[in-house]
Amino acid sequence: MRNNYIFLFIFLIFSSAMVGQKVTLTPTVVNGASFSGGAINLASVPTSTISLAIKVEIPTNVAVGDNGTIKIFFSKGLALGGNVAIGGDGGTLYFGGGKVATKSFVINLNWTDFLTSGGFIYAEYKSGVSYNSSNIAVIKNATMTSGTTLNPPADAPNPTKIVNTLCCNQTIRLGDKPAPITGSQYLNPYKEEPYGINSQWGAANGSIINLDDVNRVLTLDYTKELKNITVYRKLGYRYGGEFPNKSNDVIITVVPTPILTNTIFPNDIPINPDGYYELSGTKTINLSGYVSFVNLNILQDPNHTNQRGDNIVDVDGYRWEYHDDKLYNNPWIVIPNETTGTIDFTNPNSLNLNDENYSIRRIAIYKNISRVSNIIKIAIKGIRNNNTICCDQILKIFSSTDFEKPQTIVGSTPAVDKAISGQPNFFIQEITYQWQNQSRPINGSTSIWSNIVNATSKDYLPTQPLIVNTSDRGRGFETSYNYRRIAKIYYKYFTNKWIYENVSSYSNETFLNGTKYEPYIKLFPNPSTTILNIETTSNITNSKITISNITGVIVNTNNFTLENSNLISINVSNLTPGTYFLTIENDNLGIINKIFIKQ
Repeated sequence: MRNNYIFLFIFLIFSSAMVGQKVTLTPTVVNGASFSGGAINLASVPTSTISLAIKVEIPTNVAVGDNGTIKIFFSKGLALGGNVAIGGDGGTLYFGGGKVATKSFVINLNWTDFLTSGGFIYAEYKSGVSYNSSNIAVIKNATMTSGTTLNPPADAPNPTKIVNTLCCNQTIRLGDKPAPITGSQYLNPYKEEPYGINSQWGAANGSIINLDDVNRVLTLDYTKELKNITVYRKLGYRYGGEFPNKSNDVIITVVPTPILTNTIFPNDIPINPDGYYELSGTKTINLSGYVSFVNLNILQDPNHTNQRGDNIVDVDGYRWEYHDDKLYNNPWIVIPNETTGTIDFTNPNSLNLNDENYSIRRIAIYKNISRVSNIIKIAIKGIRNNNTICCDQILKIFSSTDFEKPQTIVGSTPAVDKAISGQPNFFIQEITYQWQNQSRPINGSTSIWSNIVNATSKDYLPTQPLIVNTSDRGRGFETSYNYRRIAKIYYKYFTNKWIYENVSSYSNETFLNGTKYEPYIKLFPNPSTTILNIETTSNITNSKITISNITGVIVNTNNFTLENSNLISINVSNLTPGTYFLTIENDNLGIINKIFIKQ
């Protein structure tokens, strides 16, 4: 390595001489010691103090009395550019009518500002034209060979001599969460420096969910296998990636649980190729689960085998948790007021218009014992860029061969965020569309979302085959459908140059089905300009109705007229044109979500 530094130093001096330098840079003191030549060695000192002398000779073609600026730069390498060193901005350099000027500097160089191989410093005099000094090589701890021979300050802790113990061994039931593991404390005054202490924790067969490295506490997630977990901690210097000090092993013994089952599953939603169940940001997903039972014989004796005749009881209750998958170490968050075996999960970040990925799980609880379920992954497609479609359709069936025809699903014109469209010379070049559908057969599973061939227009008229279910016409068509639209906006704007970008989004979902009866609930006219009517076959006298815009802001709460027990009218003339979500809460209907367009 030393030969590399010598070669770099000679090369830099030779390169400087070729361009006729008129600036001379001379180090005089490095960290309190006189500089005797060669490279500046930062050793392992976090911040080095260097005294420098500068001499500038005015070239013969420059008039006496001209003034310029003088600065000291540091650089990691020839191709990486330079930065002004701390204390390196000398301001104006005056010559006082002569041809030579001198100046003294005291600069600071940080150990972390240089690569392992070092770098260099140089001076620059600038008066219309820039003149640089020769480069002075900077190295870091030339005697360093590994993390354990780092040559740290005398008061820096030695990782091999730190007391490194963990506590404590424990026994838990399968599916339960271990108690936190605590580690012995140690001083770390140089935490962010190369000779600061770094820790590496491990948990064989366990899943780490949080490490509090200030209090030295490790938290593990619920156990998923009937395997013992071994936890350990290693200590070493930050530099070198070596951890010579290993703690004792903490053994977490996992024994069978008396909670026999805890399995959850979504209802009639297909899984996409990425392993997620997709739904629109305006909808909910119902998650059910088998009832969890407790075998009291296993509670008394973990080695007991579950068998007919054992004493079986229900669990005390459940807790539901979700995890935001965007960040690796995001915590599991308890969903409030959800204590039964099923849940209607909706986007907890309802005001966030971005796509969200979540993991959901259920915790079965009996006394002081718990058991975690499997994990369900949900992808919520946020409605943004004003990409909405309308509306749901329930077609009236007159006979096995005669029924209402589908209407065109109308889509809004997408728009980009104001923060983007406010850019200078903003221009939308093109908007493309792709419609997708899901088939929902009566006797089968819902399909995954797939592109509809040639459905690339702003609006879409459904053309899927509709066959009446003759065994029970009240159930509608043999196959119903869900629809959504993917919009992609290509745009450009000009700053110092033309910037070309694009943004895409998923719309809300609509469905198409049929019934031999009047539609269960319908909104008309839709789109609407002044009055929006809600008509149902059920009594909606005692209803709560709210209207919100696509950003989630409520714009109308219970401001409606009850025309009769089956008909409500709402004056929407004061609403800004656009797409709105209408929520109806009623004892007969439950909670119904609908979409309408205000023109």
